[in-house]
Amino acid sequence: MMYRASSALAILAVAALGWADDTMFLTDEPGNWFKSVTTNSPLSVIDPGDEVDFKIDDCCTNTRHTVTLLVKPVGSQAEIDQDSSQKGTLSAEFDLPGVYVVVCKIHPYMTGVVAVRGTDGQIPDVTAGSLPFLRHLGVQSLPAATVLSVMTTVAPDDAAKLAKWDILDQSHERRPSIPGVGEVWVNSQFERVPGQADERGVAKPGTITILDAASFRVEREVNGLTANGLWNNPHNMWANFRLDTVYNGNWFGKWVNKIDRATGSILGSVTVGEAPTHIVTIPAGPLAGLLTIPLSADNDLVKVADGPQGLRIVDKSPTGNGKTHPHAHWLTCGEGDRVVVPNVFTGIGVGGSVSVMDSDTGSLIREFSYDPADPLASALQMPVAVGECHVNGRHKAYVANIVSGMVTVLDVDGLALVKNIPVTLTPDGKPGFGLLDTLQVPIQTPVSPDERWAATAVLSLTNVARANTGEADHVAIIDTWSDRVVAYVPTPAGTHGVNWGAKLGGGYYAYVTNQHANVLTVIDPDPNGDDNGTDAAAVGTLLLANASQGAGPTDGCGGQGVKPLPMTHDGWIQPTCSLSGSGQLSQGVEGWLALLTPEQKDPDGHAHFALPDSFTIEFGRKVEGEVVDLLSDDDSRLSLAKFVVPNQLAPPVRILVEATSPNPAPSSMSVIMDTRASVAGLRQTLELFDFASAAWVETDARNATLSDSKLSVPVPNPARFVQPGTGRVRSRLSWKPTGPVPNSTWTVGVDQTVWRVG
Repeated sequence: MMYRASSALAILAVAALGWADDTMFLTDEPGNWFKSVTTNSPLSVIDPGDEVDFKIDDCCTNTRHTVTLLVKPVGSQAEIDQDSSQKGTLSAEFDLPGVYVVVCKIHPYMTGVVAVRGTDGQIPDVTAGSLPFLRHLGVQSLPAATVLSVMTTVAPDDAAKLAKWDILDQSHERRPSIPGVGEVWVNSQFERVPGQADERGVAKPGTITILDAASFRVEREVNGLTANGLWNNPHNMWANFRLDTVYNGNWFGKWVNKIDRATGSILGSVTVGEAPTHIVTIPAGPLAGLLTIPLSADNDLVKVADGPQGLRIVDKSPTGNGKTHPHAHWLTCGEGDRVVVPNVFTGIGVGGSVSVMDSDTGSLIREFSYDPADPLASALQMPVAVGECHVNGRHKAYVANIVSGMVTVLDVDGLALVKNIPVTLTPDGKPGFGLLDTLQVPIQTPVSPDERWAATAVLSLTNVARANTGEADHVAIIDTWSDRVVAYVPTPAGTHGVNWGAKLGGGYYAYVTNQHANVLTVIDPDPNGDDNGTDAAAVGTLLLANASQGAGPTDGCGGQGVKPLPMTHDGWIQPTCSLSGSGQLSQGVEGWLALLTPEQKDPDGHAHFALPDSFTIEFGRKVEGEVVDLLSDDDSRLSLAKFVVPNQLAPPVRILVEATSPNPAPSSMSVIMDTRASVAGLRQTLELFDFASAAWVETDARNATLSDSKLSVPVPNPARFVQPGTGRVRSRLSWKPTGPVPNSTWTVGVDQTVWRVG
């Protein structure tokens, strides 16, 4: 096991001093969130039967938390958890020697460690029975000091941060070869700012670092020195349609700030409730422009208006039944008529729910709750973030679940859970395991504006690298057609936030924040533009540290919320573009819009895809594969073998594929295919069914290739190939020898066949 040395070893070395009962204050200090009065660190060292008081009060934190026992020695009867966020004192007795790990379910990276000594005065090793993660390292136990030394969430001082975090310098910086468009705002949430404090004078961290997307350089920084104490761990942002105002939420406080985008001046603040998280404006309808804000240490979604008198609360609604603790929501792209909200936990334990709400009324349409007996709902363990878009004309949401390590796919139109996608990895590179096996958690998971990819930030609670990525953290790139992970892109420590921004000339970058690093990562999901995300890659590492006075190693650190401007998602970019030339936009914003492609200006106006939903093998025999294997060019194929045919005119292999067109009367159409054959000498033919003449029409014929052959076949007069009333489209692919073939048991493979419909 590789790990970095840290002050954890020195802390454990003083265990023989004879400390007994202890008090730990929950704080807003990065890396020192559970602060022992005896060690001044997140480590409490006690004896069996001792009690620890956990204090949540105004001395050290501005909001409510939980104290939840996550790891304990085998055989321990210790229990501590709450069904809702708390203030006050919570106490627990620790019975057996060993290591106990506690977290806050509101802010899950808040970590405290209670070490109970044995009769010899030493802390027993951590075993794989209490922490299965160790088995994936090939060991059954490790010294407590070794385990503590790799936990990036336990870093109480600058020395520990330098040892455990990725504090990089300019030698590590790499800028993408293709510029972006606009600006990128980053919540550098953990950055220390001398003199920045709450109303009681207690120091509070956090800045907003702003990069120019054209040069990929930091151009300025915003802090909370003028926020009148209403600034604490700035967590996530949104902007108005004019892009002259940015709204910022403070996750460890109660406030939302209004910031002048051009100058960085804080124009005002409003108290909204306990631990506000993400902010999304309603894009259309009678409430267009209202801010929607979940309260993660409470149960409501708050609506805030920004008018002549500043920010004010106009409504709030519970996000589900009971105590819900909502976090990173999203509204339906385009219309914004529904809100999809992850409710992190709804009682004792880690079970949560996902709600679909009416944006205008705040009424609950449907709540999907954790159910251990349900194959899909069983993954809803601390669901924390949602990404949403209409994938091929149908609204789909992607829900990141902290404890199960799954991204749950939700059909928002059909109100049904569809699939769970594993996105975390064990140290030996295995997917499909939960938190205690991986010590990784999926967080933000937005869908790209072109509907093609979902990018899930996966944060590691340690700095232990994964065998198949070479890093502890990564971003999982999900193909939204097949709902499969097609790439794991390694990223720096503490990968947390992702959002999409326009790439110059077309397409989008995923901008990725890293809370235990001082850099922003830029990912291109499809660098060569072949519609295949298996080559997704980090194309930029941008230094956020800008020599801020007094910040020390935290300069540029704590990246969580990220807001690229202009906001290019469907529903939000169009209102901004509609203001172009009206005099309501600044010269800078007008310049950004001028650089966008037509597709980036109107993501809903671009071509959609008809994806296969069924196939029929008319001739031949299936070797392997299902309909999902036809959706994406991902090397997962439907394979067919030659079979006996009724006559010499029939092809030995023919498959009928069907789908529904998102456009009932398309003006353009092409069929995109990726196929291969096991032998030479085969003729491949594509036919489409003409519903006007009720006949098959040969559209393409060519020799099959031994390697993958990706084609885009244009279709003239496309409306005739769409069935009136149903929108169904049909194609036939067939293969037939042109002469003798070297192998009589030949096969063909279809990696992709879809219709592009404009």
